[in-house]
Amino acid sequence: MKRDDPLLRVRDLKVGYEVSGDLIVPVDGVSFDLNTREVVGLVGDAGSGKSTTALALMGMARPPGKILGGKVEFDGCDLLTLPDAEIRAIRGRDIGIIVQNPRAALNPMLRVGRQIGHAYRAHNDVTAAEARMQAVEMLRFVGINDPERRVEAYAHELSGGMAQRALIAIALSSTPRLLIADEPTSGLDVTIQAQFLDEMWQTVQKTGSAMLLVSQDLGVIANFCDRVLVLHKGRIVEDAPVHKFFAEPQHPYSKEILRFYHERASGFPPQVSGKPGFLQTKQLTKHFPLRGSDKVVQAVDKVTISVVKGEAVGLVGESGSGKTTVGRCLMRLEHPTAGAVTLDGQDVTELSATEMRRMRSRMQIVFQDPFDSVNPRWTIANILDEPLRVHEGGNKAARKQRAVDALKQVDLDPSMMMAKPRDLGASTLQRINIARALICNPDFVVLDEPTSVLAPRARNSLIALLARLQKELGISYLFISHDLTTVRYLCQRVAVMYLGQIVEEGSVEQVFTAPQHPYSKALLSAHLMPDPTRRRVDNPALAALQGEIPSPIDVPKGCYLASRCPHVVDKCRTNSQILTDLGDDRAVRCERVVNKEITNENEVAHD
Repeated sequence: MKRDDPLLRVRDLKVGYEVSGDLIVPVDGVSFDLNTREVVGLVGDAGSGKSTTALALMGMARPPGKILGGKVEFDGCDLLTLPDAEIRAIRGRDIGIIVQNPRAALNPMLRVGRQIGHAYRAHNDVTAAEARMQAVEMLRFVGINDPERRVEAYAHELSGGMAQRALIAIALSSTPRLLIADEPTSGLDVTIQAQFLDEMWQTVQKTGSAMLLVSQDLGVIANFCDRVLVLHKGRIVEDAPVHKFFAEPQHPYSKEILRFYHERASGFPPQVSGKPGFLQTKQLTKHFPLRGSDKVVQAVDKVTISVVKGEAVGLVGESGSGKTTVGRCLMRLEHPTAGAVTLDGQDVTELSATEMRRMRSRMQIVFQDPFDSVNPRWTIANILDEPLRVHEGGNKAARKQRAVDALKQVDLDPSMMMAKPRDLGASTLQRINIARALICNPDFVVLDEPTSVLAPRARNSLIALLARLQKELGISYLFISHDLTTVRYLCQRVAVMYLGQIVEEGSVEQVFTAPQHPYSKALLSAHLMPDPTRRRVDNPALAALQGEIPSPIDVPKGCYLASRCPHVVDKCRTNSQILTDLGDDRAVRCERVVNKEITNENEVAHD
């Protein structure tokens, strides 16, 4: 390989699957180069061939798929022509891969440390003890606390985010020259995601390696990639530097996935006027008892939220902060340990089972995974008919017409009434879940990460739909999400949650442009906006958190953030923090902020 030659050179790569006698070609002539010290992003809809391409670069295809042709030249050598033994030696040592599903990739029978050690020993002449030491160091590198203990854990003992980081540790254990990362941060919180991508970008620059970053998150692409490859219908339809791609996309598909961000590049949703407390929680608390112990998991701790009629309130925070539990308590899917939940003045927590069943026609929820939210054996007609039959009755013909109208309301064709969930994509099925939630004309809807499994174009379309429905129907939302970009575009107010507590609340404009609580600052500075003019690699975030969220079983005595906060002082570790009104309709849970001991010089604007 010559000095100026690309590290990876792909030409006319094709991968096919034979299904029922027909040949399907999801990757049909992919060509691109990847240079040293370069991070290239690969974007596209679900089913566009991104993951199939990533595997094919290592000479692999998921059965019954086959690589039909093309060249994959790494360091001047065509990987697709190498004998199995030679390409196996390159995989893991020179080329590492991170796949999206850690549960499927990790061996459930082996401890995590042994799996990292096996990968390391396969390409390095070391002892078992040295391999274990490397496993500990790799877990520390990817941000796992107490790695000496975690190396002894099995995959099922780790959270989804920890399992993803263990998979990253395996891929990086031998310091590969090329890393193929297929949605590597999909299971990580924004703070951990930013730390990991910072480290990876710096590693690429220091070692002269390269990375192909497959992602549907345009914020990740904008902040860490040098070039963008757009994959559409099995072909690369655009290859452009990251700044040019976001500023002047050329292909119609590229323009479509960026249209939403260009349309909403400035401004915030207008505030909703009305009487506060249409939906309200007061000191909402939820504890889960631990079997065989007198301890409890403190999932929600004295949470008070107020939603105006017709308003969308975002609820954001890391995994384990209690967001979903709040939503489930509002719906009485979990019964609160203490506190009140009122809708239009009626306390939901005091209703009998029969009364609550009637109330649910006014309160609905849309869950994260559209496929887990429906009966797979039912037709769409059955799915939409059920809430009408349960809550309103009426004749079958009238209910069928309501179902047809509900599909039209979410921009779907009524011809799919006899389809079943397996016949539909995630985006279409999530629209059906929204139609089901709205069919009885509710006043309030909990939206629990409704866009997290969708590709960018589908996600943008669904956000626009939710905004339109809110405006047309005057309904109120509690929008639970990790995606701060979506919250910023859809919601009027936002509550930031940490370890079961609300730590800051205010309008989206207030919190996003001038966050007060140290956790809010860290969360916003770690969030990756789809704007390459403010790349994180060019402007490292100032408000950083170290470590992980503490255990909800043994919560800290003082401030819950004390072990991670860059502004911590001794009194923070002993003084319980109270959510305090700052005036101007915002509140913060930090004694030092209230007393103006922490300035806002490190604010990160996202306007």
